[in-house]
This record gives sequence, C-alpha cells and structure tokens, in this order.
Amino acid sequence: MDSLDAVLPRTTTGSEAESRAVDAPPPRPMGGTREERAARELAERDAAVSEARLEARRRRETPEGVTDGSWNPLWSPLSQVYNVPTVEPWAAYALAWCHVAAFTADLLSYKLAGGSGGDVFLRLALFDDAVVYDSQWTRVFTAGLVDFGLVHFALVNAGLALVGAEAEALLGTFPFLAVYALSAAFGGVASMAMDPSKLHVTSSDGLMGVLGALLLYSALNVENEWNPSGFTTRLLKCGALAVGLQYVASVPTEDGAGHVVNAAGHLVGFASGAALGYLGLSPTFTSEKFEPPDGRRKNLEDVTEVGAGGPKKVWVGLGGFSAAVVALCAVVVFKRVFDADPRDVF
Repeated sequence: MDSLDAVLPRTTTGSEAESRAVDAPPPRPMGGTREERAARELAERDAAVSEARLEARRRRETPEGVTDGSWNPLWSPLSQVYNVPTVEPWAAYALAWCHVAAFTADLLSYKLAGGSGGDVFLRLALFDDAVVYDSQWTRVFTAGLVDFGLVHFALVNAGLALVGAEAEALLGTFPFLAVYALSAAFGGVASMAMDPSKLHVTSSDGLMGVLGALLLYSALNVENEWNPSGFTTRLLKCGALAVGLQYVASVPTEDGAGHVVNAAGHLVGFASGAALGYLGLSPTFTSEKFEPPDGRRKNLEDVTEVGAGGPKKVWVGLGGFSAAVVALCAVVVFKRVFDADPRDVF
C-alpha cells in the first residue's frame, strides 16, 4: 500500500478543499486593480507627452530629419513636413578651392615671379584653335576650373559655396559633379559654335547647369506644395546669381568681337543641367500628390536611386559625357572641313 500511495496522486478531502478556498486570495480583476490601471494610464499619457515634446524639439532643431548638422543656415529653408535624403557636401567646396588655387597661382606669378602671369589660365582655358587644330579636347572640360576677371571669379566661387553646396546636398555628390562638368562642356561647345571669340571659360556655364538641375529638382518634386518657403528662397537666390553671371556675359572683349564669358554658353549650360536632372540626376520622390502625413513626419525616398522611377544615375552621367563628345566632334569637324563657324552658315 505504501508503494501505491507513492505512485497514485493524493486525493483531497472536502475539508481540505474548503480550507484552501478560504485561504486563497481573491481573483485579480482583468487588467489589474483600479489603482494599477490608473497608474498605467498615467504612465502612458506621460510617455505620449514626452514623445510629442521630443518630436517638436527635433522639428525645431533638425527640420530635415534625416539630414545631419551640415545644413548651412545660409541655404534655403527646409521642409517642416517631409524629410528628404541629403548628403554632406564637399565637392562644391573642393571646386571652389580649385578656382582659388588657379586664380592665386596666376596672380602670384604675375606679381612675384616676374612672369607675364596667367600661366595656369592659358593651360586650362578653352581656345578654339587649340581644340580644333591641335586636338586639345580636354580643354572643353578644364575650362570649367578657371575664371575671367575678378568679378567673374567672385561670382562663381560665391555661387559654388552657397548655391552649389546646397545643390550637392540635395542632388548628391556624383550627380552634382556630373551636372557641373557636363554643363560646362556643353556650354563650351556652344560657345565655340556660336560666339566669335576664340577664347572661352566655362565655369559659369557649369554653375548655370547646377542652377538648372536645382530648379528642376524643385519643379519635378512640386516642392512648392510641401516646402513653399524653401522653394521661394531657392528661386530668388538662383535668379539673383543668374542675373550677376549674365551681367558678366554682357561685357565684350577689348576688341568688341566676342565674349570670353558669353550668354550662349550660359543658356546651353542651364538647359543641359535641367535636362540631365530630368533624365535621372535629380532625385525623384513620387509621382503622387504630396499630402501632410498624419502625426509623424514622412521620409521621402529617391526612386531613381532604387531604379523604380528612371535610369541609374551613372548611366545618365555616361550618356551625357558621350553626348558632349559627339557635339564637340561635330563642331570640330565642321570647323575643319568648312573652315568656318557654324553661326556663319546657319
């Protein structure tokens, strides 16, 4: 029997069950006691208030959300509704320093070394005859690194530091460099074909291309709907810079025969930058109408970066480079074969 008692479960008598029922604590209500529910609701309200305060503080301090602290207060205001993808700019500043280095080297060679000055300028600027008859085709691209005169130098570098850096932050480093270089090249080819001057610099052509791509970015993504302040400020800044560059382009050479900085290059550069942006170098966020999100801010995603809204950016850059080379070949062949400028024929 002892062995059976060890194996079989022990049954409980009625008196034992009654005593256990009396000693057991009363069952807890669903969700806890009234005090526990009140404490939990109070904690949830405090957490919601704290989260709202943190969100409001984040909007005030970093309105771009995904943007780091590199956003310059001198740039256009940021959206208070949407977060857009950005990068920290460095290429625009590097280009500005290249301009400063070239200008300073020429100035020092003129002032201190006893030379005629302008050695760097002469090596990099776009000379029609050097390109057409000596096959120095790289000048179409290197001419974007030099400036013509102090006013042109100041405007280009101010534009790179203020508007160019903002464009790089929004477009990305590779798209910015591609737009600047290719717009300068297209502007130089247009200057060779349409301006009687044999000397050209294309830095402002490249900067006009950056303006075109930046304004295309705002128009393509209907920025006026979700960032009207930034859109208006950017439009005014680009307009003021374009007016200054066009003033420099209106100044003829000493013989009055042409313009080293000319309006044709500016116009073609601007159109080239806008076209490159439209083809894929400008971020495209969505084709749907922008509506303020409920509650939290909404992160926008560049659909061209993931291949859903257009071609890859690198292919657009390569295509633009190929088009610039083809256009240059056409102008060079025309000048060599007919020994005339296209403007004289067409």
